[in-house]
Amino acid sequence: MHEDLLAQARQLVELDPSRPRQANLRRAVSGAYYAMFHALVDQACRMALGSRRVDSPYRYVMGRAFSHGTMKLACASFAGGTLRASVAKGLPESFSIPSEVKAVADIFVRMQEQRHVADYDRTETFRRSNVLSAIGSVETALAAFAGLPSSIEKRFFLSCLLTWNTLTQR
Repeated sequence: MHEDLLAQARQLVELDPSRPRQANLRRAVSGAYYAMFHALVDQACRMALGSRRVDSPYRYVMGRAFSHGTMKLACASFAGGTLRASVAKGLPESFSIPSEVKAVADIFVRMQEQRHVADYDRTETFRRSNVLSAIGSVETALAAFAGLPSSIEKRFFLSCLLTWNTLTQR
């Protein structure tokens, strides 16, 4: 689904050849964010439940448990390169966050903030070039993250997207 959302975002940006409508640019920003959200949720669910076609109903049900706010908090911590003490407690001293994880986490946080502006702040004006840049950043970060081989650090990050609030309270 995330590929379709990114393609739709690009179509919205290019819909008006001379002067793009703010509504189209705003929906493009929102679509790019949701592409990222759904891509990360899908990867987390595939990691936990499998990627076979027969597994898809279980992935879809589990996907409904992910929260935008929880994911943002987890991503903000991973993007910063250091985890809260309550989360890092018990991890090996050698634990480090791969650069691809930091990048996807950082873009997720920035895109969620941009989506909020696009959806709720009518005083903000969007430019085609900025929206295209944001979409490109999402595509680049998702591609790099998808290309990152499965590792305990990648799986831990994906698990934290769902469990962050509980982990930070322990």
